[in-house]
Amino acid sequence: MNTKYLRNLSIVNLFLLCIASYGLLGCGKEQPQMEKSITFNKKGHKEIGLSLYEKGENREAIAVFKKAIADNTADAVVYYTLASAYYDEDMVGEAIQAYKNAIEREPHYREAHIDLGLLYIDEGACEEGIGELKKVLELNPNDEEVYYCLGDAYYECNRAEDAVKIWETLLKGNPTDSILHYNLGVAYKNMGKLNQAKSELEKAVAIDPKDDDAKELLKQLTVKKGRKTTGSIKNK
Repeated sequence: MNTKYLRNLSIVNLFLLCIASYGLLGCGKEQPQMEKSITFNKKGHKEIGLSLYEKGENREAIAVFKKAIADNTADAVVYYTLASAYYDEDMVGEAIQAYKNAIEREPHYREAHIDLGLLYIDEGACEEGIGELKKVLELNPNDEEVYYCLGDAYYECNRAEDAVKIWETLLKGNPTDSILHYNLGVAYKNMGKLNQAKSELEKAVAIDPKDDDAKELLKQLTVKKGRKTTGSIKNK
């Protein structure tokens, strides 16, 4: 039999078979390309979600991050940003859980510990909040930013003496920090240590003459009727 005829017949048959089975299995190299496309889309959820969050489109970002979670491509960054989006939308319970999920995937995630700690403080869960901030300091005892946060957290949680210790320690390395002097002035005033309060407020005003809050509180301390007024600390 003519071998050329057989070869052509085989090619025709293969072509017809491919067409017949295309709808079920795909043909030739099309199937691997489809799989590649699906994989790319899955990996793209993180990038798309981050982009939406940066644009302030929180609801849309949340929806995309949920897709990343559904297809198991969510990492610690996805959960952290999801938590931030939830928080921006006043979805506090969801934000707390997402921060926990981020930390579960990356136990040393500094920003997740800090934000979760501050969120706990805002919600009145002082022990949990302070605990999260301390975890960061266990990882890096020289993290000055977290010491500022911890001092503020202590004060917000009615632990003024602990806050004062933190601020006094920070002042040793930052003697010209007017906010620290002001915060100490507020704390000392509310603790009834008026002379120490005046001293700290005077230092705050000397460093920053435009600090109207420090000047007003200092003025109150020079007038008897002003001594019952409480001040509010400032965050760095």
